[in-house]
Amino acid sequence: MDSLLQELQRTIGAVEKLAEKPATASEQLDELLDQLFQQKTDLAKLQLNPSVPAYQQALHAVRQAAGKSDRAVKDSGKVGEMVPAVNDAIGKIAKLLDHLAPID
Repeated sequence: MDSLLQELQRTIGAVEKLAEKPATASEQLDELLDQLFQQKTDLAKLQLNPSVPAYQQALHAVRQAAGKSDRAVKDSGKVGEMVPAVNDAIGKIAKLLDHLAPID
């Protein structure tokens, strides 16, 4: 499996754990999960090229999001730090998807 998809799945897994906990569950986390799942589906359909700058930016952002998500699972006080990182990753993946599949 591609590194980007692996890190994305790691992020999804951590956010799912947070969304399932009553103390951290929120509509915001549900919305992030929806976006992450959609992007994972979209990425899985494409031929990814790790040498493309947009890919590298997305990979870096998703790695950051995965790390912060893992920390938030261990310490729910870090959810506030995780959300912007996940949003950044979503934005970078969106740019990558736009780069790979331009709208005509």
